[in-house]
Amino acid sequence: MTLLQSLSSGWKAWLLLALITFSAAAPGVWSIPALDRDESRFAQASKQMLETGDFVTIRYQDEYRNKKPAGIHWMQAATTAVFSSAEAKEIWSYRLPSLIGAVLAVLATFWCGRILVGQRAAFLGAALFGSGILLTSEAHIAKTDGMLVFLTATAMGALARIYMASREGPQRRWDLLFWLATATSFLIKGPVTLLVAGLTFGLISIVRRDASWARPLVQWQGLGLFAVLVLPWFVWIQIVTSGAYIEGAVGKDLADKLFTASEGHGGPPGYHLLFLATHFFPATLFLIPGIVLLVRTLRGRTLETVAEERAGLIFLACWLFLTWIFFELLPTKLSHYILPAYPALALVCGWCIVKLMSGMRMPLSRGLSAGLFIVTAASLSLVMSPWGLSYLQAEAAHDFTTVSESTVLASWLAYANMNIAWLAMGGLAALATLIAFIIRQWGASVALGVLTSIFLGWHIRAEAIPNAVWTQPTVAARMALADVCAIGDDNAEGCPDTPRHGVRAVGYAEPSLVFTTGTEVSIPPYTRVELPTEPSAYPLTYLLNLEDPAGVSARETLMARAEGEGRCATLSDPVYALNYSNGDPVHFVAIRFHDGPCATALLRRN
Repeated sequence: MTLLQSLSSGWKAWLLLALITFSAAAPGVWSIPALDRDESRFAQASKQMLETGDFVTIRYQDEYRNKKPAGIHWMQAATTAVFSSAEAKEIWSYRLPSLIGAVLAVLATFWCGRILVGQRAAFLGAALFGSGILLTSEAHIAKTDGMLVFLTATAMGALARIYMASREGPQRRWDLLFWLATATSFLIKGPVTLLVAGLTFGLISIVRRDASWARPLVQWQGLGLFAVLVLPWFVWIQIVTSGAYIEGAVGKDLADKLFTASEGHGGPPGYHLLFLATHFFPATLFLIPGIVLLVRTLRGRTLETVAEERAGLIFLACWLFLTWIFFELLPTKLSHYILPAYPALALVCGWCIVKLMSGMRMPLSRGLSAGLFIVTAASLSLVMSPWGLSYLQAEAAHDFTTVSESTVLASWLAYANMNIAWLAMGGLAALATLIAFIIRQWGASVALGVLTSIFLGWHIRAEAIPNAVWTQPTVAARMALADVCAIGDDNAEGCPDTPRHGVRAVGYAEPSLVFTTGTEVSIPPYTRVELPTEPSAYPLTYLLNLEDPAGVSARETLMARAEGEGRCATLSDPVYALNYSNGDPVHFVAIRFHDGPCATALLRRN
């Protein structure tokens, strides 16, 4: 307790929490290639803002992307302009807002929890949250959710202070912070933060049979601040798009998520509960005892708690319960949707740990949680081990129809090398965590659990995913393009020329191809299968996915026309991969066409 009190006090606590989160999340920011589909769509739209100088409308190539507000695109464009450039097409610069948001989310969770469950419990809960699988995964994806959870935790921290202060009379102007956080969040992902806060407010008011505690939130200064921050861009975008933005964002995108399984992302109630074991790891070690103890305390079945502690637990329970229920009942389900509820759950776990340190027993709940922790750690280790990935490779290779399974597996042997040092250290840390937990060394079990998650995360994000090129279809596509000197980057060393224009894709349209190759790349359904007559249109390159019938047809058509018109055609070596976005195999061949016979052009890499 003395050591914990020291670590959770003063500047040391904030620095430690920031270091834990940054250490757990940072490797993936620089090592993992651009992901499909949402990340690359977000990054591409932000890149086009820099390319065009238009920071009002949101576009993906030539189409409006009227789904989310522009806030995250402004942030991504800013970090890219400062640390990189649009021309570089480096995904890490677009991920920085998510990484920064995740770090700040953990600090905001600590700040929020200090008034609800106390300094020590808040520190422990925030540390577990900061090393969590879901948060650190979102931290290296260029989307909205890393920044969203920070703003939600900040708004809930302000709401918590209003709630706790209402028992003693009005104090500081936390309403201004609340509306600042919710307005900024609204510009990033619409009404999510307001929804979470509104559900919490409603349930607390029902429990207390009094809603007057939130009176500071309806003062004109806070509401005016929200309006001043939010309305200008929304009015501007409506004018620029002739009313199409609200129609797309609310009438289509939001309505689809509320009433249907948008884009096929559905699931039954219990979906988020099912993935809790992995996504909340390593805090799963204290998950069951935390929930059981929270329920017992609120029902009055444990030793009597002080009024302030009970009030804080009521706030966390209301935040957690209704947010969870809402997203479980929402027809559209993606794993990151539940992230705004995780700070509350993490703080409940931190509070439980302090109670265990004070002598609370709970043998059955502890045993179940220990089993859940070790099963999750073993599953993550096995799936991302060389043996697990080899099994997945064999399953994926079996699905190819244009080439034999043995040919595909032989081509994938080059991706089999993987350093398992971090994986081994993660396994040892998990075992040590379990031992410390069993002998009731609670502080050591938290520290070792955090290390377990960090080591396993480093293995997954710095070794397993970057080395599994067979699961990265756009990387495979660019290998084929580089083989015929069609892209101007380091992959095309030794080429006599590396034109950036004239890449047309058939049978493959993932956004990461657009982001990494260039805004001008042509993708289905807009790709025209033809050979231009103008000499200035050459050299021209087609990227064909032969696992798609359209790719096979395009190859036959293009090669026949090239032969008939006397144009040179150079084919790349085939490259095979699994498109994880839809589970389909891809078989890439790039064909580069020149105006004239092959004797006049050097077309392949040296």
